[in-house]
Amino acid sequence: MNIVYGGSFNPPTIAHEGIISELKRTFKPENIIIIPAGNSYNRKELLDFKDRYNMLKLISNDIISDIENKNLEYKGTLYTLDLLSKDYKDIYFVMGADNLIDIKSWIRYEELLEKYNFIIITRDDINIVDFIDNNLRKYKSHFKLISLKYMVSSTKIRNNIDDNKDMLNPKVYEYIKKNHLYEE
Repeated sequence: MNIVYGGSFNPPTIAHEGIISELKRTFKPENIIIIPAGNSYNRKELLDFKDRYNMLKLISNDIISDIENKNLEYKGTLYTLDLLSKDYKDIYFVMGADNLIDIKSWIRYEELLEKYNFIIITRDDINIVDFIDNNLRKYKSHFKLISLKYMVSSTKIRNNIDDNKDMLNPKVYEYIKKNHLYEE
């Protein structure tokens, strides 16, 4: 099993580190490939790829991929996983339950669900088992559920780095301060 963990990592938090540790402990994967969204991913307040990539390097010895920063336009998760599948077999993509509920808005989502397996991080406010049974039943065997509880908000961190530095690895906090990131 190879686990692909994608996200904006804007910034990478102690929750991201905890998720990576739990994925290793629970699934014992061959590799964890961490993929920060590229600059072409249109998202408000998204810090430059280089800085998010560098911060991830500070907190993880896993594979940090720049695969999504090589295209001038965002092509979607299916495109990324198809590229990765040339080098890695038995891929599981990690996503939160909130993202699975919105999967129909993803680029070529049916093909994505058909071709790949997923590790879904459950949330107390979402009954993901019912959602899968009622909406994605034919893909049910493609999902593994994991329950993790992290009360960390990247938005809250971005809004006030100093007041929320306990949600960051000290190396990430130092990088942010040294490079004057997330300042008004």
